[in-house]
Amino acid sequence: MKIIIYGSQYGTTKQYAQELSKKTGIKAEKYTDIQDINQYETIIYLGALYAGRVLGMKKTLNKIEDCHNKKIVIATVGLADPNDKGNIGRIMDGIERQLSEDMYNQVNVYFLRGGIDYSILNLKHKTMMAFAYKRSKRLKEKERTAEIKAIIETYGKKVDFIDFDKLNPIINEIK
Repeated sequence: MKIIIYGSQYGTTKQYAQELSKKTGIKAEKYTDIQDINQYETIIYLGALYAGRVLGMKKTLNKIEDCHNKKIVIATVGLADPNDKGNIGRIMDGIERQLSEDMYNQVNVYFLRGGIDYSILNLKHKTMMAFAYKRSKRLKEKERTAEIKAIIETYGKKVDFIDFDKLNPIINEIK
């Protein structure tokens, strides 16, 4: 059996999960609704990136009793350009900190670009983004990572970088 599991705060990751479900016929469930992850042979986890973590991933995937007999695919959804090698390195470091060594060594990871709408952020996230923006603006251009550039470029705006064609490599892998 296969399952798509997602961790989404504001909806872009959910949109990717629903589209992947539509294209594959695999059921998509929010990570908080998964009862028994061990019943699935193939697990596709889509998670929003927040402060170096993939939303709900650690809590969900660490419930897997034996990862060796499972195919696990992870797709992160973030604001920064997923084609930036430095950005990918930081995401992979965060994933490595969230998973056991065995699981980390066998997962396949994909990077998707999401979006942001400042008008719907909760107070905590608005405050965090304001702090990150002010801190980022003080950095010299050469010190700015892809993530920092994305914060500066999108601050206070509504932007949508969703590209459902980026799901095709995941679809090919899980067939």
